Amino acid sequence: MDGNIAAGFKWTDKIKNLPSRLTTIQVKSSTVALVILYIVMVIFFSMVSPYYFTVSNFLSIFSNLGITGIVAIGMMVVMLAGGFDLSVGSMVGLVGVFIARMFNIAHPPPLPVIILIGMLIGPALGAINGIIITRVGINPLIATLGTMAIFRGFCYIYAMQVARIYDPIYLALGRSYLFKYIPISFLYMVLLMLLMDFILRYTRFGRNVFAVGGNVYAARAVGINTDRVKFYTYVISGIMCSFAAVILTAQLGMGRPEFGTGYELEIITALALGGVSLSGGKGDFIGVFLAILILGSIGNGMVLMNVPIYLRMVIKGAILILAVTIDSLRGKKR
Repeated sequence: MDGNIAAGFKWTDKIKNLPSRLTTIQVKSSTVALVILYIVMVIFFSMVSPYYFTVSNFLSIFSNLGITGIVAIGMMVVMLAGGFDLSVGSMVGLVGVFIARMFNIAHPPPLPVIILIGMLIGPALGAINGIIITRVGINPLIATLGTMAIFRGFCYIYAMQVARIYDPIYLALGRSYLFKYIPISFLYMVLLMLLMDFILRYTRFGRNVFAVGGNVYAARAVGINTDRVKFYTYVISGIMCSFAAVILTAQLGMGRPEFGTGYELEIITALALGGVSLSGGKGDFIGVFLAILILGSIGNGMVLMNVPIYLRMVIKGAILILAVTIDSLRGKKR
């Protein structure tokens, strides 16, 4: 115990500067590799498809990136603290169904109330995950795998039929463009990334997230309430899922129970590829942003090339294994 406390006090000297040190390492190594990979990928798809390197196609890519990118922000915070959240896709689907159904009841509440209720459902679901993991003590993978199934089941129970949305103000939240060329959903993602990056770098909570993910025993030894930190990371994940659900239903003008299916695989792949350690305590938003851009562009390019959907799944799985392998090699090197 004395050894752990001593190690903890030594370790806390580095907590404050840990995010900036990690960011410097990322910029020097993996970020440059991701930029090069993206350039090569754009050149390749531009050569094989005449429709790839067009303004309309890039607008479509950026518009689609906003949804998964926002969900990835919450998932990244969870992973930085050493956790996992496999229920993010189901949370997006469930929040989206609730929002769409509220528009279709006999006397729907005012638009701000609908949005507020939708924004509260996600953190409530995230809090359920946090309680199961921190209070009950269930492994995050098992806990969120279970809630993923439960939340998805409620999607189908609650959505007896497709609920469509016709409110023009609400639809504009997901379909608008800034200066006619910047999708509003992409702008939301960038702003939320900047906000969360600030929180992680310059607040006590952010430093505690890195501390808990880097060494939970040392963090606990120096007085950090590790369970509380982990709990709030799952609440943040739920908030981001609610935000993504609002944008998704506004873009598509409906709520369907299958919305968000498969987000878990795509987002974990993006985070691992972007340099977020699967064991926690390491990562930055620059790498994550580039990884999301790369994966979204690859998916778009495969659609333009008419790659069969089963081959796309094979490729996505291979990228995930490659990203995890790279993360494992980085860990061994450290």
